[in-house]
Amino acid sequence: MIKSIKKYGILVFVAMVLFTSCINKNARKNNYPVPGVDFTLPVGDVYTIDTLLYMWHAEGTHKFTQDASVYGVVVGDETSGNIYKASFIMDGPYAIELYLKSTSGLRNGDSIRVYLKGATLSEYSGTPQIQDIDPNNITILANNKHREPEEISTLDVNTSYICHLVKFNHVEFAAEDRVNTFAPDDAYGQYNLNQYDEDCNLLDSKVVVRTSNYASFANKQLPQGNGSLTGILTYYSGNSVWQFTIRSYSEVNMDGEPCETPVILPTGSGTQADPYNIAGGIAFQGTDSQWIQGYIVGSANIASGAITNDSQISWGPEFTEAANVTNIILSDDVNERDINKCVVVYLPSNTGVRVVNLKDHPENLYKVLKVKGDLKPYLGKSGMRNTNEYELTD
Repeated sequence: MIKSIKKYGILVFVAMVLFTSCINKNARKNNYPVPGVDFTLPVGDVYTIDTLLYMWHAEGTHKFTQDASVYGVVVGDETSGNIYKASFIMDGPYAIELYLKSTSGLRNGDSIRVYLKGATLSEYSGTPQIQDIDPNNITILANNKHREPEEISTLDVNTSYICHLVKFNHVEFAAEDRVNTFAPDDAYGQYNLNQYDEDCNLLDSKVVVRTSNYASFANKQLPQGNGSLTGILTYYSGNSVWQFTIRSYSEVNMDGEPCETPVILPTGSGTQADPYNIAGGIAFQGTDSQWIQGYIVGSANIASGAITNDSQISWGPEFTEAANVTNIILSDDVNERDINKCVVVYLPSNTGVRVVNLKDHPENLYKVLKVKGDLKPYLGKSGMRNTNEYELTD
């Protein structure tokens, strides 16, 4: 086997002996090798991860038929459920994936020896792997040898970082994606990661955050802010996509002010005590007798037809059109100027609700209005009709 290694121009033989007394056989419950299985596996020829990667590039596939080992530190484990029957190890600046025959007790920071006989060096769509590894052929030498992630820009991503533990800063998800969870119930979640500079100029969005629906955080909503993500970088040649796998939800730190305005999600239940916000008023169009609450931000200048352009709206401060008596526009954001993010509320003349209109009472602009009616389109936009009750606050 040493001759085989020399063929690739790299001398990797390391003189060593087994120190079985140094192996922490009880580092944690479910450690491997499992109790009752002989853990004194032969070492054989020692390969570095660097050598394995060289062999993979040269041969593509290599079956290990003799005693051999590789050493490394675990940087990606199965704890969160986002990685399954696999692990990622690093040694110096080199990394590779271990594809296991069954789940393992490996944990991030474990220093391990992998017995390679019977395993195969190969790849999965561009990501190098050691396949067909029995977890019983992995010896844990020490715990808590944690690696720090490499802090890189998504612009720096290249093949030298495949399987590496990396950290991206100044990143956020697209505003339209933030209404989603990390993964749906029956599939993987896949969302582009946008990276910005400190002035909020978009730099890159080629890395895709891919999350298993079995991940412990799959049902959590995507973060609304800007910040950092730590995880494992891989490559999927089938779609020519750089994939990023989060190790733990604790390494999702994205609570800073976003560069792209966040999407406001529906809240409330539609009752007087718990009214829908305006996002809810938009989401639940078609339901009757609901309460909504938002800021009064303007009034439509037309009493019939459909709003097709901004000239048909008065955002203030003056409201001189006759139609300004008949409606008001509500939003979740006091500075909103996009009619598609608003609800147009009809103010019937035969109810006391008309008193909130901006033509007669411009001082109501920017006040908070809670109002009840049927959530039905009005003037071609998300609206409220049959409005019959209200509460107005400064």
